[in-house]
Amino acid sequence: MIRRPLIAPLCLLPVVLALAGTGCRKQEAVSPAPQEAARPAATSEPEGPASVRLTAAAISEAGIATWRVQPVDVAHRLVLTGSVSFDENRTLQVAANVKGRAAAIPVDLGARVRRGDPLVVVESIELGRAREDLVRARAELNVAERAFARAQTLVKAKAISDGEFQSREGDYLSKKSAAAAAERTLHLMGESDDRIARLSSAPDTHDAEGVTLTIRAPFDGRVVERKIAPGALFDALQPLLTVADLSTVWVFLDLQEKDLALVSEGLPLTIRGDAYPSDAFTGRVDVVGSVVDPGTRTVKVRAVVRNPDLKLKQGMFVKAQMQVPRPPEEARASLSVPQGAIQTMDGRPVVFVMTSPGMFERRQVGTGHTLDGFTEILTGLRDGDVIVTEGSFILKSEFVKASLVDKE
Repeated sequence: MIRRPLIAPLCLLPVVLALAGTGCRKQEAVSPAPQEAARPAATSEPEGPASVRLTAAAISEAGIATWRVQPVDVAHRLVLTGSVSFDENRTLQVAANVKGRAAAIPVDLGARVRRGDPLVVVESIELGRAREDLVRARAELNVAERAFARAQTLVKAKAISDGEFQSREGDYLSKKSAAAAAERTLHLMGESDDRIARLSSAPDTHDAEGVTLTIRAPFDGRVVERKIAPGALFDALQPLLTVADLSTVWVFLDLQEKDLALVSEGLPLTIRGDAYPSDAFTGRVDVVGSVVDPGTRTVKVRAVVRNPDLKLKQGMFVKAQMQVPRPPEEARASLSVPQGAIQTMDGRPVVFVMTSPGMFERRQVGTGHTLDGFTEILTGLRDGDVIVTEGSFILKSEFVKASLVDKE
């Protein structure tokens, strides 16, 4: 079979050429004319509409308030948020060094205690055996000590041999070492020096005193946790109570990475909480963390804060204000806006500029430090721009809804 080439009829060629010419002229007609000031590339702008229009009624209902951008001489007062924690250097978990039973717990949860106050009365068979070992070791030491003293007299008189004398001396030193070891064991179990001295000097008092051990408060503080009930059995070194000195607390604050250079150890600060808005608690920065959280871009800052009335509680949410040193290059008024005017859209900080009554434009901005409720604006705004402060979050939702309508 012979294939023939397909040839368009000559009568159609003028039509094809005419259509091609029309397409070229159409492309030339829609080509945009060059502009003197072009907008940045679309990839640098947030997605969605650049502006929205609201009616006067919608503006009133949303409670939208505006503010004119101007240079502000912002006090270098940094505001951080954080929470209260126990001062771990003044917090101790109380435990017994022996296995036993809680015969009595004289203090309840929340009780204030003084140094030396009884916390737990412990009954322990191990403690009784350790006391018996000390009594027996002291008795054997007394016998060996008298025998060694006689041997010293007899060896001088040539009444015993040198070998006999050395035997009695070795027995005495062995019994002395055993008694010292028994005393150390009782010390490790928490026995007091007075009780050990009484057992050593008057072993007959051992049975009368029983096999109880009293654990006492290590310092002035408050019982903040109780993990056992009276009569409960426990193992050695098991935490029984937690005592904390609440006269000072730790406050952990979240510091933005961009403000890291403003904060240093020793910087004074003032703490306030929602529970006591009229009370101010003073302290100092103790530690500036060494790790930046990759998710929040913040660094943990620890402050030691005085808590004389014990009002600051573990886990309480607080705000800290600190007067940070002002760098020489910032000793002037800078373009700043109220912190509440800045919203985040598509991961970028934006503000909403009112370009005309009822018309609001979204503007991406570059921000600096946030001090005393104001955020420095590095790029994106000009002196005299009118921006939205109150109601900016509601306006943000309007932009989001407009963006969804455009996608549909």
